[in-house]
Amino acid sequence: MGISEMIAVLIGCVFVNNYVLAHFVGFESIGADSSKDAKYNGKVSLLLTLVLIIATTITFPLEKWVIGTNFAWSRNLVYVLIISLTVFIVEKLIMKRISGCLKYESINVVINSIVLGTLLFNQSYSYGWLTSYFAVIGTGIGYFLVAMIVSGLRKRIDMKAVPESFRGVPIYLATLSILSLAIYAFA
Repeated sequence: MGISEMIAVLIGCVFVNNYVLAHFVGFESIGADSSKDAKYNGKVSLLLTLVLIIATTITFPLEKWVIGTNFAWSRNLVYVLIISLTVFIVEKLIMKRISGCLKYESINVVINSIVLGTLLFNQSYSYGWLTSYFAVIGTGIGYFLVAMIVSGLRKRIDMKAVPESFRGVPIYLATLSILSLAIYAFA
């Protein structure tokens, strides 16, 4: 795969094939709290991208080994263990060096389904190792973009008079669905 195809994968993961909007993975951490600002979303996106890069480095050769053995049924369990280990490594080795504790953000990344979803989508799309890195970086940028848009939309929605039965999760799901249709128009 050439560099132009890899850049197309990167741009696709940011806009057209955004995993949050196209596949609704990772929405649980975006829709959880309305008090998130740009700094918080940036920290979570950076931590998410670091975890995805390390997890991709670990899982790519492991996937080739798992396919050739009888352990293919346990791939998801292996991925979850690798994700947990990767978050632990990133938190202990890298993030302690950076000022400001990211304890809550690391918990958010562990329970975030976009990490597992990205690893599984990269494998199902048969991306090569380098192409998987482009997809991972695009996923991190796309997650940040959606988190910022949803944060801005939350502030606007909270200022409006919304009917009682439509407040909270229903209005945010409807808004995110409309946003995903708008992003899907890029395709």
